[in-house]
Amino acid sequence: MELGIFSRTFSGSAEDVFKKMYKHGFSYTHYNLSSAGLETMPMEMNKEELNKIKNYSNKYSVVLHGISGTFNMIAPDKDEKQDGIKRFNTLCEIADFLDIRLISLCTGSKNPKSKWAWHEDNDLESSMDELFETTVLILKKAKQYGVALGVEPEKSNVINSAAKAKAYVDEFAPHLKIIMDGANLLGREDIPNMKQVMLDAFETLHEYIVQAHAKDIATKENISFVAAGEGQLDYNTYISLFKKYNYTGPLVLHGLSEAQVPKSIAFLKELI
Repeated sequence: MELGIFSRTFSGSAEDVFKKMYKHGFSYTHYNLSSAGLETMPMEMNKEELNKIKNYSNKYSVVLHGISGTFNMIAPDKDEKQDGIKRFNTLCEIADFLDIRLISLCTGSKNPKSKWAWHEDNDLESSMDELFETTVLILKKAKQYGVALGVEPEKSNVINSAAKAKAYVDEFAPHLKIIMDGANLLGREDIPNMKQVMLDAFETLHEYIVQAHAKDIATKENISFVAAGEGQLDYNTYISLFKKYNYTGPLVLHGLSEAQVPKSIAFLKELI
């Protein structure tokens, strides 16, 4: 495994972000168009700015391994969902233009305030049905441009377990892939049994993993995400499972500040 990072970890101009990734030795990035001063999911292509991104990627030898395309796929506001679908279609064209073959998704939540916040209706069968319906719609454009969709089990979303993730991926294979994030597998109740949770998740999903994420989890009153190496995640087990199942893609840091990057790099390199 080689290390990568979410582009939006770094501030500055589009070129500044690539310079910083190069300086820290990253070979890969999961890119967010906001790092170039654009909307994360624009309604239209800006080829002039996109060409700059492509040129900086080549100049600084940082591979654009994936791009963020997260919108609430089961949004209770139907207009919000339709807007997300339209923007996703444009993002498929952008991904193809930038030679990116993976768009990350948010399977969503029925919470009206945030797609990353839990709502009890997420566990309804109708919510899963709605996710499948939205996926059918966005897959048309993804197939046209040869772009895979990346999804991760996320405790606050409708796909909140490895079992649900497998059912989802099996329905839309080979166009749907898994982004594995150990911290997102865990709710507060899972912390005492985190090793088994990770073992089960990897056994269930390992053949579909296309990208790996590295952040950490902390628990006080509530669950929070922190920089890799700063929390409670059993990283020895986590990294060993990628090795066990012969994962060779990038391990992408996120959920950290610029100042925390060197320490997390050192932590992960030692484990790898």
